[in-house]
Amino acid sequence: MLEFATSEGRVIAAITVPNIIQSTEKQETVSRVKKAYSVLQQASYRIAMEDGVPIGDYSLMSEDEFFDSFAKEVNTNKLCKTESGCFTDKTFKTLSGEDWAQYNRENSLITVDGVAFQWNKSADYWACRDKGLSSEDKENCIGRFIVDVNGPANPNQFGKDVFFFLAIKDKGIVPAGAATTADCNKRSNGITCASKVLRDSAIEYY
Repeated sequence: MLEFATSEGRVIAAITVPNIIQSTEKQETVSRVKKAYSVLQQASYRIAMEDGVPIGDYSLMSEDEFFDSFAKEVNTNKLCKTESGCFTDKTFKTLSGEDWAQYNRENSLITVDGVAFQWNKSADYWACRDKGLSSEDKENCIGRFIVDVNGPANPNQFGKDVFFFLAIKDKGIVPAGAATTADCNKRSNGITCASKVLRDSAIEYY
């Protein structure tokens, strides 16, 4: 433990140490988001090659078929075909702290390094809406992944440990916010933060 000769020194330590811890945690999150993106991209390409479908075009595969193929392509530690086990049982929070109930936990898994992935094929493209995509990507969006970079552990909050990625026909995996990161700030829901993290290699929005 560090000791200081003056009370002013102790105050400085009390302020600085939490900031250092938060900065370290944010940088670790950046690394995990980058790794998750790489895992998704590589798995997407391998599925396309092995199943003989165009990259990103899983429209001819059922939701379960694609997820089963994805699970075989990543280093899976735990498989959760039902609602419980891989993600928190509590409600996700938006970046601004509001409850977010518009998601499910079926077809999810946890990798050996503790990252949780959940796949949802888009019915009528609803899963692709409001994800900061270009109009072309939105038109060709097949489904979305929710990625919790530290599994069920807290904070379970968009833009902090929970991020969105989309499967786009003929393109592959695209981070949410690829066209705009307008709602990636501490007063918003944080859905488009994946792209901002990847672009900046930093988390400075909260």
